[in-house]
Formats: sequence, C-alpha cells, structure tokens
Amino acid sequence: MFLEGERTRLRPPDLSEAPRFLEWIADTEVRHLIGGTAYPMTLAAEEEWLRSKSEISWDNGMFLAIDATDAPGGAPVHIGSIELRKLHAEARSGEVGMMIGERAYWGRGYGTDALRTLCRFAFEELDLHRLELGVAEYNPRAQRAYEKVGFVVEGRLRQDSYIAGRYYDTFVMGLLHSEFAE
Repeated sequence: MFLEGERTRLRPPDLSEAPRFLEWIADTEVRHLIGGTAYPMTLAAEEEWLRSKSEISWDNGMFLAIDATDAPGGAPVHIGSIELRKLHAEARSGEVGMMIGERAYWGRGYGTDALRTLCRFAFEELDLHRLELGVAEYNPRAQRAYEKVGFVVEGRLRQDSYIAGRYYDTFVMGLLHSEFAE
C-alpha cells in the first residue's frame, strides 16, 4: 500500500530500514519530541518491532514509513514514520502518531503533508468519523502542523509525561471528518 501526498509518500517500512529507525529513536531530541516513549534499543528488537507492525488491519492499525518525494537529487528519502492505531470500528475512530526522524526535514512541511495524506485515507477510504492525537506541550512545531491539517485542542492531560526529571502536559487534539478540508 502506497499513499501519495504532494511532497510525501507513505508506504510499509522495509526491515532493512530498522537501523535507521533505531538511529532516530536513539537520538535524545527525537525521542523527547515524540513523548520520550521507550522503544526497543537493539537492532534485533527493532526488527521484531517492525515485523509486528507490518500487518495492516483493523486490529493492528497501520504503521507506514514517510518518504520525502521532492528531496534533492530526485530519489525519495525515508524521513520518518506515521501510524494509525487504536482503530474502533463501531465509533469509526482512530489515533495518529508521527515521527520525522531526519532533522534536515524538520519544520519544512513534510509532517503536515504526511498527516494530511493519512487523514485523507482514514476519512475517505476507511470512512472514519474522528481522529485524535496527543502532542507534548513542549512541541509547538508539531502542534502547528496538526492545526494546519485541521486538528483542534480538545483537552489537556496535566503532567501525564515524565521526561528527564520533569513532568509535562499533553494536549489532546481531534479532527472530525466533517472538519477535514484539503
């Protein structure tokens, strides 16, 4: 499955990309920006984690690599990942998570394009009614990207993350199908 955006392509990750994912997760700033989530830190564990994410289904959701398609040199460049998870068939809802691991692509609109592409698929092809995500209070760049796609802050989880000896809030953001405008 490939989903094409204006500047990005979303596709299933290849196991050969496990070292790149591992490198991104080992980067303290990347890990901090995605909420300090603990991920497998060995190559074997990362490969197994990618294998577990390879099946796309209502139960498993979908985990996709993000390629920048307008990168210098013309060849697509793998820059991150995006996930649609916690799918609820009856409520027609899901949760989104995203990581741009390649620092050279931060703040350049690739995350916004990838998110817009995934939302289009979720609303038009999966017929979801609602999407939500969480964003750390210290990541305003991500919050702006989410707002550009149409997500609005619906609430605040006070001091729900503990990173590097400090508590942080998480903003819960949501987007309804009826609010999604391309």
